[in-house]
Amino acid sequence: MQQYLNKICIVFLCVSTLSYASPTKEENDPWDKAYNSSTKERFIPVELFTGAKWDGKHELTLKKVSTSACAAVSGKKRPCDNYYISGPFKTEKNNTKIEWAGNEVSYYRRTYSTPRGGEVESFFTINNSKDGLVRIYDKRKQWGARTYNGLGSKFPLGYWKEGEVRSYPSRRPTRIEIIELDGPNHCLTFRWVIGLGKKRNQDNIYTFCPERGFTNFRHNNQSADSKKMQNSLNSNVGNKQS
Repeated sequence: MQQYLNKICIVFLCVSTLSYASPTKEENDPWDKAYNSSTKERFIPVELFTGAKWDGKHELTLKKVSTSACAAVSGKKRPCDNYYISGPFKTEKNNTKIEWAGNEVSYYRRTYSTPRGGEVESFFTINNSKDGLVRIYDKRKQWGARTYNGLGSKFPLGYWKEGEVRSYPSRRPTRIEIIELDGPNHCLTFRWVIGLGKKRNQDNIYTFCPERGFTNFRHNNQSADSKKMQNSLNSNVGNKQS
C-alpha cells in the first residue's frame, strides 16, 4: 500500500513540475499584453509591420529582419501580393528632416510587384515624431524614384487608441486613423490618407497581423474613371426603371 501511495506522489510531482515548466501559450504571448484595457491604449511595435517575432518590450527599434508577407486586395480575385522586407540598412548621409537619426538613417527595404505597375521598392524608417514608420525613398514605374523628408507616416507606432486620428506635416499632409486597434488575432486595421484623398491610392485601409505582417489592403475610394463608369451604370439603371 505504501509503495502504491509513493508511486502516486511521484506521478503527481512529475505532472506538477511539467505543468509549471511549460506555461500556456497565452501566458507567453507578448501580443496579449500589448493592449492596456485600463487606458484603452495599445503599443504597436515595429515587428507588427515586419511580421517578425516580438519580445514584448515596449521599444521602437529596427532589428535585423528578412521577412515576407502576402497581402490580399479586397474586391480582387487575384492571388495575394508578396511583400519582402529586409534590413536594416543605412543611408550614406541624412537627407531627411529626421532629427533623432544623426548623420545616417537606418531603414528597412521593402519590395513587391503588382500586375500593372511592376516592381516597387521603398525604404522605411521611424519618423521624426517617433510615432510611425515613414517612407524616405520610393521607386516605381509610374513616377520613377522619389525621396521624402521623414515628417509623415505610413504605419502607426507606439501608443495609440481606438479611433484616434493623427495628422503629419509632410510634403502633402498625411493622416492616420485607427479603425480596429486590437482585432481578432491581435490584428491592426487603420486608414491612411494623403492630401485630400480623392485619387486612387491616396485613401487606403490596411491590416497587419502579428508574425504575418501586411495581410489586407483596400481602396477607400475609387478612381475617377471608376466613378464615371459607376455613375453611368447608375444613370442607365435609372432610365430603365423610369
